[in-house]
Amino acid sequence: MGNASRSALHGREARAFALSWSAALLTGCAVPGPKSPKAMINELERASVADNTGAFVSYLRAGEPLAPRVIYVHGSPGDAKAFADDLVDPLPGFESISIDRPGFGEAKDRGPVTSFEAQAQAIEPLLVERDGRWPILVGHSLGGPIIARAAVDYPDRVGGLVVVAGSLDPELEELKWFNHLAAAAAVRWLVPRALRVSNDEMFAARAETELLARVLDRVRCPVVIIHGVNDGLVPYANVRYTKRMLTSAAAIEVVTLENQGHFVVWQAEGRAAIRDAIRSITEVNDAASGDHSDRNYP
Repeated sequence: MGNASRSALHGREARAFALSWSAALLTGCAVPGPKSPKAMINELERASVADNTGAFVSYLRAGEPLAPRVIYVHGSPGDAKAFADDLVDPLPGFESISIDRPGFGEAKDRGPVTSFEAQAQAIEPLLVERDGRWPILVGHSLGGPIIARAAVDYPDRVGGLVVVAGSLDPELEELKWFNHLAAAAAVRWLVPRALRVSNDEMFAARAETELLARVLDRVRCPVVIIHGVNDGLVPYANVRYTKRMLTSAAAIEVVTLENQGHFVVWQAEGRAAIRDAIRSITEVNDAASGDHSDRNYP
Protein backbone atom coordinates (compact mmCIF):
# COMPACT_ATOMS: atom_id res chain seq x y z
CA MET A 1 0.00 0.00 0.00
CA GLY A 2 1.39 3.42 -0.95
CA ASN A 3 1.88 6.35 1.42
CA ALA A 4 -1.02 8.25 -0.15
CA SER A 5 -3.41 5.33 0.41
CA ARG A 6 -2.25 4.87 3.99
CA SER A 7 -2.62 8.59 4.66
CA ALA A 8 -6.19 8.46 3.36
CA LEU A 9 -6.96 5.49 5.62
CA HIS A 10 -5.43 7.28 8.61
CA GLY A 11 -7.50 10.33 7.84
CA ARG A 12 -10.73 8.35 7.55
CA GLU A 13 -10.15 6.61 10.88
CA ALA A 14 -9.32 9.88 12.63
CA ARG A 15 -12.40 11.53 11.12
CA ALA A 16 -14.55 8.56 12.17
CA PHE A 17 -13.30 8.87 15.72
CA ALA A 18 -13.84 12.63 15.68
CA LEU A 19 -17.40 12.10 14.47
CA SER A 20 -17.94 9.53 17.22
CA TRP A 21 -16.74 12.07 19.75
CA SER A 22 -18.95 14.76 18.26
CA ALA A 23 -21.97 12.46 18.39
CA ALA A 24 -21.08 11.47 21.94
CA LEU A 25 -21.12 15.10 22.98
CA LEU A 26 -24.82 15.15 22.16
CA THR A 27 -26.02 11.59 22.57
CA GLY A 28 -23.57 9.70 24.77
CA CYS A 29 -22.82 7.25 21.95
CA ALA A 30 -19.58 5.26 22.11
CA VAL A 31 -16.86 4.31 19.66
CA PRO A 32 -16.85 0.71 18.29
CA GLY A 33 -16.95 -2.04 20.90
CA PRO A 34 -17.12 -5.77 21.56
CA LYS A 35 -19.14 -8.01 19.29
CA SER A 36 -20.48 -10.44 21.92
CA PRO A 37 -24.24 -10.37 22.57
CA LYS A 38 -25.19 -7.91 25.27
CA ALA A 39 -26.95 -10.64 27.26
CA MET A 40 -23.72 -12.67 27.44
CA ILE A 41 -21.71 -9.62 28.46
CA ASN A 42 -24.19 -8.82 31.23
CA GLU A 43 -23.82 -12.36 32.59
CA LEU A 44 -20.07 -11.98 33.19
CA GLU A 45 -19.02 -12.22 36.82
CA ARG A 46 -18.32 -8.91 38.53
CA ALA A 47 -15.92 -8.69 41.47
CA SER A 48 -13.89 -6.06 43.32
CA VAL A 49 -10.82 -5.72 45.51
CA ALA A 50 -9.42 -2.85 47.57
CA ASP A 51 -6.22 -1.20 46.39
CA ASN A 52 -3.56 0.26 48.69
CA THR A 53 -5.49 3.53 49.00
CA GLY A 54 -8.59 1.76 50.31
CA ALA A 55 -10.54 2.38 47.09
CA PHE A 56 -12.20 -0.58 45.42
CA VAL A 57 -11.11 -1.78 42.00
CA SER A 58 -14.01 -3.29 40.07
CA TYR A 59 -13.43 -5.92 37.42
CA LEU A 60 -15.02 -8.63 35.31
CA ARG A 61 -13.59 -12.13 35.36
CA ALA A 62 -13.92 -15.44 33.54
CA GLY A 63 -11.91 -18.55 32.80
CA GLU A 64 -10.21 -20.80 35.34
CA PRO A 65 -10.35 -19.19 38.82
CA LEU A 66 -7.04 -20.61 40.13
CA ALA A 67 -5.06 -20.42 36.88
CA PRO A 68 -2.43 -17.79 35.99
CA ARG A 69 -4.02 -14.44 35.28
CA VAL A 70 -4.32 -12.31 32.19
CA ILE A 71 -5.34 -8.77 33.14
CA TYR A 72 -6.88 -6.59 30.40
CA VAL A 73 -6.60 -2.80 30.71
CA HIS A 74 -8.80 -0.64 28.49
CA GLY A 75 -8.04 2.62 26.75
CA SER A 76 -9.72 6.01 27.02
CA PRO A 77 -12.67 6.22 27.15
CA GLY A 78 -13.70 2.68 28.03
CA ASP A 79 -14.42 0.25 30.83
CA ALA A 80 -14.06 -3.42 31.71
CA LYS A 81 -16.54 -4.41 29.01
CA ALA A 82 -14.08 -3.27 26.33
CA PHE A 83 -12.54 -6.76 26.56
CA ALA A 84 -15.84 -8.57 26.96
CA ASP A 85 -15.16 -10.72 23.88
CA ASP A 86 -12.05 -12.08 25.59
CA LEU A 87 -14.04 -12.96 28.71
CA VAL A 88 -17.09 -14.40 26.98
CA ASP A 89 -14.64 -16.70 25.18
CA PRO A 90 -11.67 -16.78 27.60
CA LEU A 91 -8.26 -18.13 26.68
CA PRO A 92 -7.99 -21.69 28.06
CA GLY A 93 -5.49 -22.23 30.84
CA PHE A 94 -5.87 -18.75 32.31
CA GLU A 95 -8.10 -16.63 34.50
CA SER A 96 -9.14 -13.61 32.45
CA ILE A 97 -9.72 -10.30 34.26
CA SER A 98 -10.77 -6.98 32.75
CA ILE A 99 -10.70 -3.93 35.01
CA ASP A 100 -12.57 -0.66 35.20
CA ARG A 101 -9.73 1.84 35.32
CA PRO A 102 -10.14 4.62 37.92
CA GLY A 103 -12.61 7.13 36.52
CA PHE A 104 -14.56 4.68 34.38
CA GLY A 105 -17.28 2.06 34.72
CA GLU A 106 -17.89 1.00 38.31
CA ALA A 107 -14.88 3.12 39.33
CA LYS A 108 -16.31 6.33 37.89
CA ASP A 109 -16.57 8.03 41.28
CA ARG A 110 -12.76 8.05 41.52
CA GLY A 111 -12.09 9.95 38.33
CA PRO A 112 -10.44 11.62 36.72
CA VAL A 113 -7.13 9.98 37.67
CA THR A 114 -4.62 11.20 35.10
CA SER A 115 -1.47 9.82 36.74
CA PHE A 116 -0.13 6.61 35.17
CA GLU A 117 1.42 5.75 38.51
CA ALA A 118 -1.96 6.02 40.26
CA GLN A 119 -3.59 3.99 37.50
CA ALA A 120 -0.95 1.29 37.96
CA GLN A 121 -1.65 1.25 41.70
CA ALA A 122 -5.21 0.18 40.90
CA ILE A 123 -3.82 -2.91 39.12
CA GLU A 124 -1.44 -3.82 41.97
CA PRO A 125 -3.86 -5.83 44.18
CA LEU A 126 -4.62 -8.10 41.21
CA LEU A 127 -0.96 -9.02 40.69
CA VAL A 128 -0.99 -12.46 42.28
CA GLU A 129 1.15 -15.51 41.53
CA ARG A 130 -0.54 -18.66 40.26
CA ASP A 131 1.23 -21.94 39.50
CA GLY A 132 4.57 -20.13 39.58
CA ARG A 133 3.40 -17.50 37.09
CA TRP A 134 2.72 -13.80 37.54
CA PRO A 135 -0.02 -12.06 35.53
CA ILE A 136 0.40 -11.03 31.92
CA LEU A 137 -1.00 -7.54 31.33
CA VAL A 138 -2.74 -6.58 28.09
CA GLY A 139 -3.21 -2.84 27.53
CA HIS A 140 -4.96 -1.16 24.62
CA SER A 141 -4.25 2.44 23.57
CA LEU A 142 -3.77 4.47 26.79
CA GLY A 143 -3.86 1.15 28.61
CA GLY A 144 -0.48 0.46 26.96
CA PRO A 145 1.57 3.03 28.90
CA ILE A 146 -0.41 2.24 32.05
CA ILE A 147 0.58 -1.44 32.00
CA ALA A 148 4.15 -0.38 31.24
CA ARG A 149 4.03 1.75 34.39
CA ALA A 150 2.77 -1.26 36.36
CA ALA A 151 5.75 -3.29 35.10
CA VAL A 152 8.07 -0.46 36.19
CA ASP A 153 6.58 -0.15 39.66
CA TYR A 154 6.01 -3.88 40.34
CA PRO A 155 8.75 -5.57 38.29
CA ASP A 156 8.72 -8.82 40.27
CA ARG A 157 4.95 -9.23 39.98
CA VAL A 158 4.33 -8.75 36.25
CA GLY A 159 4.97 -11.73 34.00
CA GLY A 160 4.72 -9.93 30.69
CA LEU A 161 3.19 -7.08 28.70
CA VAL A 162 1.07 -7.11 25.54
CA VAL A 163 0.98 -3.50 24.34
CA VAL A 164 -1.82 -3.14 21.77
CA ALA A 165 -1.88 0.13 19.79
CA GLY A 166 -0.11 1.66 22.76
CA SER A 167 0.50 5.40 22.99
CA LEU A 168 3.92 5.65 24.66
CA ASP A 169 5.85 8.22 22.60
CA PRO A 170 5.46 11.72 24.13
CA GLU A 171 6.32 13.36 20.81
CA LEU A 172 3.31 11.71 19.19
CA GLU A 173 0.81 12.81 21.83
CA GLU A 174 -1.30 15.35 20.02
CA LEU A 175 -4.60 16.85 21.13
CA LYS A 176 -7.37 16.86 18.53
CA TRP A 177 -9.86 19.62 17.83
CA PHE A 178 -12.62 17.74 19.65
CA ASN A 179 -10.44 17.54 22.79
CA HIS A 180 -10.28 21.33 22.90
CA LEU A 181 -14.00 21.58 22.12
CA ALA A 182 -14.92 19.20 24.93
CA ALA A 183 -12.74 21.16 27.37
CA ALA A 184 -14.45 24.47 26.65
CA ALA A 185 -16.47 25.73 29.61
CA ALA A 186 -19.56 26.24 27.46
CA VAL A 187 -19.46 22.63 26.24
CA ARG A 188 -17.93 20.59 29.06
CA TRP A 189 -21.17 20.35 31.05
CA LEU A 190 -22.87 18.75 28.00
CA VAL A 191 -20.23 16.01 27.68
CA PRO A 192 -21.01 12.60 29.24
CA ARG A 193 -18.97 11.87 32.35
CA ALA A 194 -16.80 9.16 30.77
CA LEU A 195 -15.82 11.51 27.94
CA ARG A 196 -14.97 14.31 30.37
CA VAL A 197 -12.68 11.93 32.25
CA SER A 198 -11.17 10.74 28.97
CA ASN A 199 -10.57 14.31 27.85
CA ASP A 200 -8.75 15.08 31.09
CA GLU A 201 -6.55 12.02 30.47
CA MET A 202 -5.78 13.23 26.96
CA PHE A 203 -4.66 16.63 28.21
CA ALA A 204 -2.33 14.96 30.74
CA ALA A 205 -1.04 12.23 28.40
CA ARG A 206 2.03 14.02 27.06
CA ALA A 207 3.34 14.92 30.52
CA GLU A 208 2.62 11.41 31.80
CA THR A 209 4.38 9.71 28.88
CA GLU A 210 7.38 12.01 29.44
CA LEU A 211 7.52 10.82 33.07
CA LEU A 212 7.19 7.22 31.91
CA ALA A 213 10.03 7.66 29.41
CA ARG A 214 12.47 8.18 32.29
CA VAL A 215 11.78 4.74 33.76
CA LEU A 216 10.91 2.48 30.80
CA ASP A 217 14.37 0.93 31.07
CA ARG A 218 13.15 -0.69 34.31
CA VAL A 219 10.72 -2.98 32.48
CA ARG A 220 12.29 -6.43 32.77
CA CYS A 221 9.54 -8.81 31.65
CA PRO A 222 8.92 -10.06 28.09
CA VAL A 223 6.96 -7.64 25.90
CA VAL A 224 4.90 -8.13 22.75
CA ILE A 225 3.94 -4.99 20.82
CA ILE A 226 0.90 -5.28 18.54
CA HIS A 227 0.04 -2.37 16.27
CA GLY A 228 -1.92 -1.77 13.09
CA VAL A 229 -0.15 0.04 10.26
CA ASN A 230 -3.36 1.94 9.48
CA ASP A 231 -3.83 3.31 13.00
CA GLY A 232 -4.99 6.88 12.53
CA LEU A 233 -5.26 7.67 16.25
CA VAL A 234 -2.06 6.26 17.75
CA PRO A 235 0.58 6.32 15.01
CA TYR A 236 2.50 3.16 14.17
CA ALA A 237 5.70 5.12 14.91
CA ASN A 238 4.99 4.38 18.58
CA VAL A 239 6.29 0.86 17.89
CA ARG A 240 9.81 2.04 17.07
CA TYR A 241 9.88 4.28 20.11
CA THR A 242 8.61 1.60 22.49
CA LYS A 243 11.03 -1.01 21.21
CA ARG A 244 13.93 1.43 21.50
CA MET A 245 13.09 2.43 25.07
CA LEU A 246 12.59 -1.06 26.53
CA THR A 247 16.30 -1.72 26.87
CA SER A 248 15.99 -4.16 29.80
CA ALA A 249 13.02 -6.24 28.64
CA ALA A 250 13.64 -10.00 28.77
CA ALA A 251 12.37 -10.26 25.19
CA ILE A 252 10.63 -7.97 22.70
CA GLU A 253 8.43 -9.13 19.84
CA VAL A 254 6.66 -6.84 17.37
CA VAL A 255 3.49 -7.97 15.62
CA THR A 256 2.57 -5.66 12.74
CA LEU A 257 -1.01 -5.86 11.47
CA GLU A 258 -0.81 -4.52 7.93
CA ASN A 259 -4.53 -3.94 7.34
CA GLN A 260 -5.70 -2.92 10.80
CA GLY A 261 -6.37 0.41 12.46
CA HIS A 262 -6.69 1.44 16.08
CA PHE A 263 -9.58 -0.73 17.23
CA VAL A 264 -7.80 -4.06 16.75
CA VAL A 265 -9.06 -5.47 20.07
CA TRP A 266 -12.50 -5.85 18.45
CA GLN A 267 -11.23 -7.48 15.26
CA ALA A 268 -10.61 -11.20 14.79
CA GLU A 269 -7.04 -10.64 13.59
CA GLY A 270 -6.21 -8.44 16.56
CA ARG A 271 -7.76 -10.79 19.11
CA ALA A 272 -5.87 -13.74 17.62
CA ALA A 273 -2.62 -11.77 17.80
CA ILE A 274 -3.23 -10.97 21.46
CA ARG A 275 -3.85 -14.63 22.30
CA ASP A 276 -0.72 -15.68 20.43
CA ALA A 277 1.23 -13.01 22.35
CA ILE A 278 0.02 -14.35 25.71
CA ARG A 279 1.10 -17.87 24.73
CA SER A 280 4.46 -16.57 23.47
CA ILE A 281 5.18 -14.73 26.73
CA THR A 282 4.22 -17.82 28.73
CA GLU A 283 6.66 -19.91 26.70
CA VAL A 284 9.47 -17.37 27.21
CA ASN A 285 8.88 -17.32 30.96
CA ASP A 286 8.67 -21.11 31.19
CA ALA A 287 11.94 -21.46 29.29
CA ALA A 288 13.62 -18.92 31.58
CA SER A 289 12.40 -20.71 34.69
CA GLY A 290 13.37 -24.14 33.40
CA ASP A 291 9.76 -25.33 33.36
CA HIS A 292 9.65 -27.91 30.58
CA SER A 293 6.41 -29.56 31.63
CA ASP A 294 3.80 -30.35 29.00
CA ARG A 295 1.45 -27.38 29.16
CA ASN A 296 -1.68 -27.15 27.07
CA TYR A 297 -2.60 -23.62 25.90
CA PRO A 298 -4.90 -24.13 22.90
